[in-house]
Amino acid sequence: MVFLFYKFYIYIILKHTLTYFTKFPSISVIILICLTIIQIHLNQVRWNSKTVITWDVLGYYSYLPAVFIDKDVRLNFINDSNSNQYNGVKYVSIRHPEGFNVMKFPMGMAILYSPFFATAHLLAKPLGYDNSGYSEIYQCFIEFSGLFYLLFGLLFLRKTLLLFYSEKITALSIFFIFFGTNLLCYSAVDSVMSHAYTFSLFSIFIYFTIAFLKSPNIKYTIYLGILFGLIVLIRPINILLILVILLIGITSLEDFKNRFKLLLNHYKLIMLFISISSLVILPQLIYWKYVTGNLFYFSYGKEHFYFNNPHIFECLLGFRKGWFVYTPLIIFALVGVWFMRKQHTSMFFYLIGILLPLYIFIISCWWCWWYGGSYSQRTLIDLYPLLCIGFAAFFYKLSTAPIFKRRMIYGVMTALLLLNLFQTAQYKYNIIHYDSMTFKAYIHVFGTLDPEKIDESLLKHPDYEKAVRGLND
Repeated sequence: MVFLFYKFYIYIILKHTLTYFTKFPSISVIILICLTIIQIHLNQVRWNSKTVITWDVLGYYSYLPAVFIDKDVRLNFINDSNSNQYNGVKYVSIRHPEGFNVMKFPMGMAILYSPFFATAHLLAKPLGYDNSGYSEIYQCFIEFSGLFYLLFGLLFLRKTLLLFYSEKITALSIFFIFFGTNLLCYSAVDSVMSHAYTFSLFSIFIYFTIAFLKSPNIKYTIYLGILFGLIVLIRPINILLILVILLIGITSLEDFKNRFKLLLNHYKLIMLFISISSLVILPQLIYWKYVTGNLFYFSYGKEHFYFNNPHIFECLLGFRKGWFVYTPLIIFALVGVWFMRKQHTSMFFYLIGILLPLYIFIISCWWCWWYGGSYSQRTLIDLYPLLCIGFAAFFYKLSTAPIFKRRMIYGVMTALLLLNLFQTAQYKYNIIHYDSMTFKAYIHVFGTLDPEKIDESLLKHPDYEKAVRGLND
């Protein structure tokens, strides 16, 4: 009797669970994304090989051991004789001619890592790990930090999409923006890079911007100030995202005038937004002042933008890092942006139409326009919350098309999604080279996961020395 009751109880739970996920498919998609990331993390077990906190991530992370373990943000213990032991191994810093060391990257990511660093630091000794800041437990906690922030980003992106579209379209849009683009790579493979974090912060920022414009108040202003400050502190180029507040909802010149009237009428809230954003950024300025003596300091050394030498074609269609080559599914999102003009998301059309080209131009002018060892154009992931709305607009338009046309387009999109999954695996195993791909190399390894197929003679290694001087490599 007890066994029958137990079986009935389990049946009721499963029935209600399945009913819930059928009613809210977008939640099912988010759960699927989280499970996928967890599975990939557990499959890679990068923390055991201590390959989580390396390269750029090491630069983001450097503030934490400097403050809480070595207790010297000036890194005075690094000198010419021991720099090989520290720089690029435990810290990423630039050595100034006057002798001091400055962290290369801003501290935004360190702030996001900090709760996970603190937890690992508290548990390290009791669990038998060294508390140097770099042992397996630190690597593990930092690895999973990206999933924590991505989950919140996806939930707020879902809330934004549901303001305009159905559950089904919302689920499809989130599914395709994750599994069909390089967001998958930077959430699950290179998961501790900054892009999934900024994707998430920007998703939340969009939601609260819409809420603020509907009902300007102190609460939303504080949220927006904190989010914007963090977004800029992680990647200073993302100061461009202020255009969201200025342009979202703008469909005419009259709308633009009304937006400025709204902002002027709530000038106290605008001042509060600027103050809070500045407070979030202030620790970086204090750090620069303490270490260099200057409130503002360019810590990238000889690395610059060259606005007279953009590489737009290479960024979009080149085989080294072309966005449309390695993330071709995004074209449907861009088509969806065009469809927005006559939909209830027309409020995003001019925002994306201005922000995206401007962003592409600026990132294409960076000296290293291919952004080192990376997959596709990783810098554009920051804008994917807006392009996810583009996917939604495309699916909404497609829902009214004849069934044959729908099936054909869904078939093409599914094929491109599978291509992204496959190419992400190729990148992970270095079959798609991290910075030296060419058309011939791409064709040569297309469709294979066999490392024996790699032909080094087909690769073209970039000339970093020429590029940093603004010359074509």
